[in-house]
Formats: sequence, structure tokens, C-alpha cells
Amino acid sequence: MLIRNILVAVDGSEYSNRALDFALDLAEKYGSNLTVINVSEVLAMGVVPQESTTYSFDNMSILSKDLRKIHEEILSKALSYAKAIKPGLMISSLLREGDPAVEIVSVGKEGAFDAIVIGHKGSGMVRERFLGSISEKVAHLAHCPVIIVR
Repeated sequence: MLIRNILVAVDGSEYSNRALDFALDLAEKYGSNLTVINVSEVLAMGVVPQESTTYSFDNMSILSKDLRKIHEEILSKALSYAKAIKPGLMISSLLREGDPAVEIVSVGKEGAFDAIVIGHKGSGMVRERFLGSISEKVAHLAHCPVIIVR
């Protein structure tokens, strides 16, 4: 089996950093292209911070921009790190909004990825307690092999 395209999910957590390192080594070993993905779920899931007492479209717009900036930063740091560690690899990035598991699986299928690498646990610990692990959902729904890194 050839592994030409690898998708790795990052969220800034320790486990996603480990997943990125693993994906980088795997991509180097197989001469694969690597795409780093980050999925922002907060606004897509309708979550509003508790300290926000007045809800308006202006406040939501500001919150949306702030959250997007945070996710862009996570993705940018991961991409810079990846390119510094493995400068010879073809590495790209992608920012999506929505349910992380659904978006990761969707991108994996749309992009014809040969493997998906994801951390065992991410930064959404509270969500995972109630709704299940994102990595478990990705492993269950994906069309290709999923490597869960501890």
C-alpha cells in the first residue's frame, strides 16, 4: 500500500503535537505529501462564552474573528514547525469550521488521503467527555487508515 497523501489534525494540544511529529516522520519515510488541518468547532456548535451577557450580532462577529485568529495561529505554528523540521517535504495547511470529526473525515475523503493521523486526546476534553472522542469518531467514519497517536 502506498501512502502518498497524509492528513494530520492539530489543535495545539500535547497529543496533536505528537501526532504532527509522527505524521512528519511517516511522510518522510514514504515520501508523502502532508496536509495539516485545524477545525474550529466553537461557533459552528453554537457555543458562547459564559462571561458574555449581551448577545448581539456585533459581539458574535468579534468573537468569531477572535476564535478564527486563534485557530489560524495554531495552524500557522504547526505549519512553521513542520516546515522547519522537515524542509524537504511538501506540506500544506487547511482551516475548517464545523464538527471536528466530520470535517476531518470529509477532507480525508475529498482529498483522497491515504492516511489520517490524529492525537488520542485533544484540547476539547469537556466535549469528549459528553460526546465521545473525536479520534474515535474519525477512526469509525474514515474511508482510509487512521493512526491515533498517544
